[in-house]
Amino acid sequence: MAIGLTRRHVLVAGVTHAAVSMAGTFARVSLAQAGEQIDSITWALSNIPNTLFIPDAWMTSTGAIMSLVQEGPLTFGDDLILQSASADKWEQVDPLTIKYHLRSGVTCGDGSPLTGGDVVATFKYHMSPDSRSPLASFYDSVAEVEAPAPNEVIVKLKAPNVQFAFTAAHMAGFVFKKEQLAAKNIGTPELLPLGTGPYRLVEFVPSDHVILEARDDYWGARPVVNRITLRAIPDRQTRLLAMRQGEIDGAFDLALSDVDQWNALENAKIIARPSLGVFALTLDHSAPPFDDIHVRRAVAHAVDREGLVKALLKGKGEPATELNPPEMWSGVLADDVRAFYATLLPHYGFDLDKAKAELAQSSHPDGFDVTVPASTDDPYMVNIMESVVENLRQIGIRAHIQPVDNATWLAGYINHDKLGMQIMAYYPDYADVASYPDLFFAKRNAKKGGMNGSNFIDDQVEAKLKFATENADPKARADALRVVFEIAHREVAVVPIFWPYSAMAINRKYKLTGYTAFWYSVPWAVRGFGLA
Repeated sequence: MAIGLTRRHVLVAGVTHAAVSMAGTFARVSLAQAGEQIDSITWALSNIPNTLFIPDAWMTSTGAIMSLVQEGPLTFGDDLILQSASADKWEQVDPLTIKYHLRSGVTCGDGSPLTGGDVVATFKYHMSPDSRSPLASFYDSVAEVEAPAPNEVIVKLKAPNVQFAFTAAHMAGFVFKKEQLAAKNIGTPELLPLGTGPYRLVEFVPSDHVILEARDDYWGARPVVNRITLRAIPDRQTRLLAMRQGEIDGAFDLALSDVDQWNALENAKIIARPSLGVFALTLDHSAPPFDDIHVRRAVAHAVDREGLVKALLKGKGEPATELNPPEMWSGVLADDVRAFYATLLPHYGFDLDKAKAELAQSSHPDGFDVTVPASTDDPYMVNIMESVVENLRQIGIRAHIQPVDNATWLAGYINHDKLGMQIMAYYPDYADVASYPDLFFAKRNAKKGGMNGSNFIDDQVEAKLKFATENADPKARADALRVVFEIAHREVAVVPIFWPYSAMAINRKYKLTGYTAFWYSVPWAVRGFGLA
């Protein structure tokens, strides 16, 4: 849960590598560039979580912090391709077995060695139903995990799974110390999580700030920046003012509607990349009124996607017709993705007359009341809902916005209790065509802890998702997923809104070359950070 380089080339490389080559031995990657040491920087985030334990605060702001402290066996390179991290090599022994070899001399922030037992304990934590980890779905295909030697981890899969290779590189694979996982207060100021990343946590004030210090004993190149302070500045204009006055050196998660204001600052420059993110409405298929297809179609016709892209994204994004941004199909679908999307019927363009007609055919022709929670931490959710609410009002649906902080919104969504209508924003953890549909259309995720907020369940979709997950052949996967999207479109599994770009700001005296779509899962401050 991030305009620039053409992403098609990048994603073709990344997805094809993952789908075709599930084995690899990687050279040691230098994550930092040599250069003059920088004493300290201060960075702004839209929020600082109230815990630094990822399973209890799975969001991009947590990743922006913990990706500097923790890492998985693998990581993503600046080209989004899998690279080695705490593991120096990995191999697909057979279709059901993956082996990771941990590099020697890797230590955690307290100097203790990384062991295979730490990796196993981390994976098993997410796999345990008792933990209720929201990242559990990334491990659904795992049968067992073991460490036959201190520097070796073996994962046994229940069935072949193309997507599992990515798990070791994003937040679901960030490794914790085994001993810390047993503690109830991990992630609090009293028990700061340890990791093998380039920084250690030295101070944490929940919801306010975090301070990190560079490690001299990191296995990779020493970071250029010695000390990083990450501050919570929720208000967008306050963040802008802090940059203008030199109180911060950079900020993530800029609202695209504010980019022109940031560009006007003398001391700031903007770095932007396509995000592969999607904003959508989920509608609970399991309960009235959204169990009625005509109600769902009425809502789909009441969203002014093009207007929202112009107003909120200033054109820096694209109206979404389906869940997957077209780039997610790169390397899998040879045909033009948008041409395929155009074949899906019926079309759900913004049309209030059609919306009224659909509602009139439903079991709720006189409309109904619905309350929609929206995160105030997100730059778009409330504004999107203000537009949608006004359009729904014109067709007879009385929708009300419930502004909440991001943690409250996420907890309610994951809880799966009286979902109704939800406004959802999601940014992928990796670039694979089956990632989004697996999270938001799979039956196993239509429950507490899962991301299928529409409670959408279809047996044919299940079968085709299973096939696309287990088979690496691009054409076969594309054919299976065509069917998934045809059914999901027809049944209004979700109501897509837009595919946004994302942007960050940085002081002109600095440079950062490694800002990618997955900035919150990689150690961003050592990816080409230095003096400009």
